[in-house]
Amino acid sequence: MSWTEFALFLHILIAVVGFGPTFVFGIIGFKGGKEPAHVNFALRLGETIAKRLVLPLAVAMPLVGTWLIFLRGWDLWASEWLWISIILYVLAFSNSLFVLIRTGSKLVRLTEHMPAAQPGAVPAGPPPEVARLVRVQRIAGPINLLLIATIILLMVWKPGGALTGS
Repeated sequence: MSWTEFALFLHILIAVVGFGPTFVFGIIGFKGGKEPAHVNFALRLGETIAKRLVLPLAVAMPLVGTWLIFLRGWDLWASEWLWISIILYVLAFSNSLFVLIRTGSKLVRLTEHMPAAQPGAVPAGPPPEVARLVRVQRIAGPINLLLIATIILLMVWKPGGALTGS
């Protein structure tokens, strides 16, 4: 296996392992919302996956990508699909870091000590701030999924022509 093949393998592996779980966050959130007794666990699970798996691999992705660009000898500015992908990646990473992870952490804190409902009693709802933060997650999360899917499309399709070594 050449270094170029290894770098491509690593780049794809990071994408699958690092970003694959992000497509499940909505399901985890939906199920947690349907079971108030487990909402904090669902939020903590999402936060743990985001901080311990997705974020570290999201930091590694541009490093391996830069290595791959160097190994393949690609001209970044002559490859529209590549620089557009990089811009979209910066947007997705920023959205994750400054919106999704922060909002998720706030939701974990807000739902940590919610009182359990007594048998036969109507459970007290979450603090009003929770609904606002959930709305933020429901907007910012799909935006990231769309950005990631677009980046994958650009990486596979490479519109605008073939590249040396592609």
